[in-house]
Amino acid sequence: MSSKVDTLYSEVIDFVEKIASKRRSYGFYKSDFLEVNSRFDPRFYDLGLQECIELAGKFITSGNSISIHIGIHLLCLRREELDQTHFKYFDEFFDHFVGWGNVDHFCVGRGSVLQPMLEKYPEEVIELLRKWNQSDNKWKRRASVVVFTRSIAKSGRFIDEALALCENLIWDEEDLVRKGVGWALKDNMRADEKRVLEYVKSLRKRGVSSVISLYAIRDLKGEEREEVLSVRKGRRP
Repeated sequence: MSSKVDTLYSEVIDFVEKIASKRRSYGFYKSDFLEVNSRFDPRFYDLGLQECIELAGKFITSGNSISIHIGIHLLCLRREELDQTHFKYFDEFFDHFVGWGNVDHFCVGRGSVLQPMLEKYPEEVIELLRKWNQSDNKWKRRASVVVFTRSIAKSGRFIDEALALCENLIWDEEDLVRKGVGWALKDNMRADEKRVLEYVKSLRKRGVSSVISLYAIRDLKGEEREEVLSVRKGRRP
């Protein structure tokens, strides 16, 4: 690892610690991250791609959630240069994530890494997601479905893949994985309500955790919502 990477890592960590030391309450806020980004983004951009990945790796493997978010931000800055040859790093980095916030930052939204790559390399990313879907790592399992939320879900482009990967996790023992399944179903319902709604009803009939179905129908109101809630295991709606 280059001395430039080591030096920059130390400077960022020192700066983060100075910000944190001013806080009397627990937490590192969005404004704090923006302050870090404003100070260091020009220097992040000056790194070569491989140096950037190395530095992101140092942050992500630290085991500290704040540092992990900084590492994900670093990857996001250079996501236009990333391709399927870099998936091996993604796979390794996920082994060091410590919370659902790390997962969702990496996977979802304008400031993410994985959703833009899904649009750019759909076959390759879906292959990676299928692997994560079967992983012992709960964060990889959550990632395999939450990537199909928001703009990706709205496009309606990946409903088949989303439903297949959700199906594999409906009996998952981890609450945050089940909530990820529910989130994916809720957002994909906006693109094909009839299909996804019937699927959610089938889950209730099969006795799948209500964590999933209740999350999936958050947007529904009135009779439509009541119709889903009326479905019980072994009974038709």
